[in-house]
Amino acid sequence: MEKSYDHLRTEADWYRRWEEAGLFTPAPEPTGIPFSIILPPPNVTGSLHIGHALTLSLPDIIVRRKKMQGFHVLWLPGVDHAGIATQMMVEKNLKQETGQSKEDLGREKFLQLTWEWKERSQQQIVGQIKKLGLALDWTRMKFTLSDEMQRVVRKVFVALYREGKVYQGTYMVNRCPNCKTVLSDLEVEHKEVQGRLTHIRYPLRSDPRRWVVVATTRPETMLGDVAVAVHPKDPRYKKRIGQEILLPLTGRAIPIVGDEDVDREFGSGAVKVTPAHDPVDFRIALKHGLEKIVVIDERARMTGPIPERYLGLDRFACRRAVVEDLRAQGLIEKEEDYVHNVGHCQRCETMVEPNISKQWFLRTAELAPPAIEAVRAGETVFIPDKWKKVYFNWMENIQDWCISRQLWWGHRIPAFYCADCHEVIVSEQDPSACPKCGGARLHQDEDVLDTWFSSALWPFTTLGWQDDRADFRTFYPTSLMVTAFDIIFFWVARMMMMGLHFGKAVPFREVLINGLIRDEKGQKMSKTKGNAVDPLDIIREYGADALRFTLAIQAVPGMDIALAVGRVKGYKAFTNKIWNAARYVIMNLKGDEPAAFAPARLSAPDRWVLHRLNALAEKVNAGFDEYRLYEAADLIYHFVWDEYCDWYLEFSKSDLDSPDTRAVLKLTLLRILQLLHPFMPYLTEEIYQRIRLERAFLIQTEFPAFRSELVFPEAHAEVEALRRVVAETRRTRTENRIEPNKRIPVYLRCDAEAERRSLQAHLKYYDFLSRSQRTEIVDDFSGLPKGFRGVCPNWEILLPFTDDQDRQRELQRLRQEHDKLDKLIAQMEAKLGGGFAEKAPAEVILNFKKNLQEAIDKRAKIARTVVDLS
Repeated sequence: MEKSYDHLRTEADWYRRWEEAGLFTPAPEPTGIPFSIILPPPNVTGSLHIGHALTLSLPDIIVRRKKMQGFHVLWLPGVDHAGIATQMMVEKNLKQETGQSKEDLGREKFLQLTWEWKERSQQQIVGQIKKLGLALDWTRMKFTLSDEMQRVVRKVFVALYREGKVYQGTYMVNRCPNCKTVLSDLEVEHKEVQGRLTHIRYPLRSDPRRWVVVATTRPETMLGDVAVAVHPKDPRYKKRIGQEILLPLTGRAIPIVGDEDVDREFGSGAVKVTPAHDPVDFRIALKHGLEKIVVIDERARMTGPIPERYLGLDRFACRRAVVEDLRAQGLIEKEEDYVHNVGHCQRCETMVEPNISKQWFLRTAELAPPAIEAVRAGETVFIPDKWKKVYFNWMENIQDWCISRQLWWGHRIPAFYCADCHEVIVSEQDPSACPKCGGARLHQDEDVLDTWFSSALWPFTTLGWQDDRADFRTFYPTSLMVTAFDIIFFWVARMMMMGLHFGKAVPFREVLINGLIRDEKGQKMSKTKGNAVDPLDIIREYGADALRFTLAIQAVPGMDIALAVGRVKGYKAFTNKIWNAARYVIMNLKGDEPAAFAPARLSAPDRWVLHRLNALAEKVNAGFDEYRLYEAADLIYHFVWDEYCDWYLEFSKSDLDSPDTRAVLKLTLLRILQLLHPFMPYLTEEIYQRIRLERAFLIQTEFPAFRSELVFPEAHAEVEALRRVVAETRRTRTENRIEPNKRIPVYLRCDAEAERRSLQAHLKYYDFLSRSQRTEIVDDFSGLPKGFRGVCPNWEILLPFTDDQDRQRELQRLRQEHDKLDKLIAQMEAKLGGGFAEKAPAEVILNFKKNLQEAIDKRAKIARTVVDLS
């Protein structure tokens, strides 16, 4: 084996070999309990970002372990057409390269260009996913806008339409002037903005010298006012209800109406009613039968029956013009700064424009209750549990979902309009004639469906619900969905509704919510801030294994990750540590190691490492089962570094002549590779091939589990005592600046006879690890040379001085340590007497008292030593 681990060489070819061997494709006939995960499909908008690396790595770690446990696993890949996002990217690219707009090209040519973009982007994304080492079954690759998905989306839309759940209606919607489409409420982010509250005088028609003052942050919308509303119980305006006012700048007469939705505390208590551009005003207009005048178009420019000088102006330019004209006519009462929340497009951050428009909607009143009840009944479980409250809060207040979008890229709505009789035909196949009048002049709806509509069908349609395929019968409901908390509403909730309605079962048994990745200062990553991290750059520099392990060990469910590249570098060092440990083991194998060994023939360190590794396997499996992957990764890391490399490999150097020790070295290396494989597939596979047993690939071997025959409590206790004495000896040497490689005589004294006999039997390990020239275990230190002292439970250590300066230095050190123990013991005794003993669990108190007694015993030994050295 090479002296250092080369991740670039190792990660270059293994994925191809795994694919060619069919390791990621489940057998045609189930060979174990089904376990399935559907990949949250990345958008075909370009390349993956570091957030994808987290969302993709975590389920892959789970999947690889399930495969090694013998489950019948399907990990199904796919990509999302991402309507608005992809169309915006293609439009931007088209403008930059040719100066043309999509309208210049026309719908057909623009869509052809978008499909070409999709192919390039998908190829790039798949390449990145493979670099990460995901065990996905590429034979089942899906795309949300494929021919198959278009057929099934159309089938679902038509079914919902015939059930009366999909309908057309003219309602208030959010429109993004930049994206040129309507948005659902979830796609709107509200932000605080510094605005101006303008108080405008609306003259009474009966007496223009008197007026009602209304306050607004959007003066330009007054051109579409159809009424002024006041609270019916407001004494200031009670007599005015039913009168008319003259709308400034237009001369139109509009009524004063009484409505209980009016907030009497806002402004003057009288509000303008603009039903076409405000959701509250829209509801007031419906109640009072008021007309709806549209004065702002889909591009946020002024339109409609308004004075000519305002036509075609941008909404903000019109705002300035309106205020200027009102001021000139003396109709502004006052203006003041005003901070308020305004909706912005989640994607491009443009201020959205509330607008009435005829759109397609999905009625959710019947779909939401079963999805709520399924989570209440535990059919689908959120991890962490706190996220189900967020889910319930949204689902219990759900509104009908606007599912149409004014885009070209997406699932075109399968609605056709007859030009002769105006019949609306919704059909799975394109009609050739109108079923009502027989006319052939039909045209299809220009709009497409919201991207999340097809995404909501992802779990059951990718498995073949539409054809009742074997995959659907075997793998639905899926086992797990791993996703971020910010799309619980967008995606998880909608998959629940659609999965239950069409798949007749929940779409997944568990939902694992991961956090977002932030930079090391906790700030959100973005290209504009310059703190974004490209996962491919990290993989090139440190390797996919180091990145996967870094993400896993920090991924506490539901909590954000502060990603520092320095941590990835640290886990790259861990891969080198594993490589060097494997190199040591493999270089010392001779080929005569027994396949099985009797515990009685094994050394105490051999049994100790098997015992520790067995306990590790138990804890790691518990971590996996409860989705504490961060804990499982941390346990493996510390075992490999702190116990296997730092201790067991050092112990083994004294027993390399034993075939049994070499067999244990080989077995423990294999078990470590198996435990690590879900986290670090490339490194572990590369090493496994050097010690390969009966299976061709590591993922085909069995994941370690707890085994009762590998429990060795006596050997464990013996070696733990040995480790404590060696560690204290090393500490004493280091603190007193004794050269690391200098061999010196050591004297030991022990208060526990069993530990004394055990260490006497294992002196070869002690001498080797503590660099002892000669070790004697004595009854007391009287009559021996004075020396540096070390103390640990049941043991005292004496390292002889070379001169009196050593004695003086040791006295100073011991007195300082005695003072520290004095303070520690006082603090612990105060805590024990201060109510801690009444509140803490019994096991915690027991451990606390044990630690206190050990500190007291240590202080007593140090005190005796100080007297002796003085």
